[in-house]
Amino acid sequence: MIEQATTKAPRFPNWTAPSPKEDELNRALLSHSDGRVHDLLEALLADREVHLYHSYGNAVSVRRLGFNDHGPVHARITTYNALKIMRLLHESGIPSSLEREEIGTFVDAQIGVVLGCFMHDFGMGVTREAHEWHSIVLADGIINRYLGHFYEAGDPMPVVLRALAHEIIVGHMAHSRIHSVEAGVVLVADGTDMSRGRSRIPQIMDRDPVVGDMHRYSASAIRRVELTKGDTKPVRISISMENKTGLFQVEEVLMTKVKASPIMPYLEISALVADDQPRFYLK
Repeated sequence: MIEQATTKAPRFPNWTAPSPKEDELNRALLSHSDGRVHDLLEALLADREVHLYHSYGNAVSVRRLGFNDHGPVHARITTYNALKIMRLLHESGIPSSLEREEIGTFVDAQIGVVLGCFMHDFGMGVTREAHEWHSIVLADGIINRYLGHFYEAGDPMPVVLRALAHEIIVGHMAHSRIHSVEAGVVLVADGTDMSRGRSRIPQIMDRDPVVGDMHRYSASAIRRVELTKGDTKPVRISISMENKTGLFQVEEVLMTKVKASPIMPYLEISALVADDQPRFYLK
């Protein structure tokens, strides 16, 4: 006979209560969206199953592996930035792939971006290696559930958006080649979450500084990342940093993703070190 566990400790940490940062990002996401995109975001932000996948994946990433944040806050920042890039492209007359190919509307494209982007790191709860593929497995039922809610039975769009969400998820690490504007937007947006304390560079397990540990110093150098309309291109990504070690993160993380993204021709990338003149990577 198998004995029941006798511990009185809670089975799960307090993962259900949103943090102040999550609340702030929830307000930002909802205030900058409308219509079906707003309704989808509102539902996802309140979805307990989604929140638990984020929270457990983050516990594995941060506590078990010593990596950076891959949880609820990262999902919100990346989704907010992805939707902002989508709007900047749209306002400049750059259509999404669904629009260009006359398959769907800008709203359809945004829905695909939200579904793929918001759940792109679910797989961190399984393993870091190939976590994008595990994310697809864990997220697919939720993707189908929401598509069934927002589209009528018989509408072909859920099939399209399910495939698009999968492309977004599998493409966010730049390990697999992607082709849509929508997936390219999320690939870049994932790289923009790199301000101090939020580096996309994994933190090594040894917490003591090591001479020549460029990863650590670069991860703490970024002050902020701003997305605005560019001077000559639809989107400008401006990275402000305290010192030149932050350039390592821009070059090794963000630019790696940018170079693999179909939206690279529409981007300006600049880095501002302290009070020096901006250094342009794309112009």
